[in-house]
Amino acid sequence: MELIYILTYNCNFRCKYCDVYKHNNSISEDIIKQSLIFLEKNNFEINKVKFFGWEPLLKKDFIKDIIKDFPSKYNPNFFVTTNSTLIDQNFINFSKKKNINLTFSIDWDVEANIENRILETWDNLSKNIIRNTQKYADFIRVNQVITSKNSKDFFKNFKFIYDLWVRNFNFLPAYYVNWTKTWLKDLKKWFDEILNFYKSWNDFELVNLDNYSEISFFNLGIIIDTDWSIYWTNLILSWNFEKYKKELVLWTIFDEIFIDISNKIFIENYINKISKILEKEYSSEVLISVKYVDLILNNFCNEYKTYRNKYMKSM
Repeated sequence: MELIYILTYNCNFRCKYCDVYKHNNSISEDIIKQSLIFLEKNNFEINKVKFFGWEPLLKKDFIKDIIKDFPSKYNPNFFVTTNSTLIDQNFINFSKKKNINLTFSIDWDVEANIENRILETWDNLSKNIIRNTQKYADFIRVNQVITSKNSKDFFKNFKFIYDLWVRNFNFLPAYYVNWTKTWLKDLKKWFDEILNFYKSWNDFELVNLDNYSEISFFNLGIIIDTDWSIYWTNLILSWNFEKYKKELVLWTIFDEIFIDISNKIFIENYINKISKILEKEYSSEVLISVKYVDLILNNFCNEYKTYRNKYMKSM
């Protein structure tokens, strides 16, 4: 089971493809303390703790405090995803010491970053992202965002990041947009090319294999929000779903849980609720295109895994 802390809705970027509802709400020390009490008095099977923010390193100290004081009865892996502009050697050292899985989001080269992210003085920041990615390539993972429009350059962009010596990739096709047949063909073609690249003795790890979710692009698990609330999906981060928060909220961190939240019926009912909301918010064309995108990604992941397992057995 995953636990996700939403540290802040603020971000120092305004990426064109990101639909997270940006505002200034952030977690507080009181919420952190109470959340740890909540976790201590309840018994969950937590194996992953992820820190979301729309730039989590705006709250570096809170990440450190949560990890330091996390209930000892749990032994989870910790995950932080960042645009890397606020990274420093101190946090890198902390991440290595605490075995944090650190992921950088990078779009590819400087020009493409400037095109997709909105910020003054972005040229220098874009260069800084690329510089940091190369500097810490042997430690980090990379999220490569694939939008419908840049799918035609997908393999070129992947190769650019690979040549920075990154060897851990999480591919993130943009969901809940209407992919045309041409864009879908591009996406599949370049996933096939990346698989052929891998088979040609160019090794890399596919982080997607650890990130499966039953709802495309959104995680299921215990989501602790900045206002004490607890959800079962991070779908509520999207500006499209802000209005459904009251419908999706489960508890607060002051509550004691008396039901088994890993129960299949509980999860199925919640997923059905999410699915109905998605059908309200998106056209059938968009939802169908999401299924195609998901199918292409899943097929790629399965082929990668099959080939890797076959190769490992032959060694």
